[in-house]
Amino acid sequence: MADPRRRPAPRYRVICYELIDDHQDLIADITDQGFVLATGKLAGDTLEGELCHAGPRDLQAHLALLIANDKQLRGSHTHGKPRSR
Repeated sequence: MADPRRRPAPRYRVICYELIDDHQDLIADITDQGFVLATGKLAGDTLEGELCHAGPRDLQAHLALLIANDKQLRGSHTHGKPRSR
């Protein structure tokens, strides 16, 4: 039996839309125990970004590693040829 005095672990809901003019498309609607989220824009050769994260630190570390090793983000999904860096 669950302890009624114990507060349940938090969960997070992340919703992302792509916005083009007055049109928006839902890209992601995800609920889980933690997240790592980054947004950014290029200004010339400089990346201006914002980072937001929540959840247990060990889960954040695993999520960050998963993102860092993602094949699509590395560009290997484009016709079998990785993008040049």
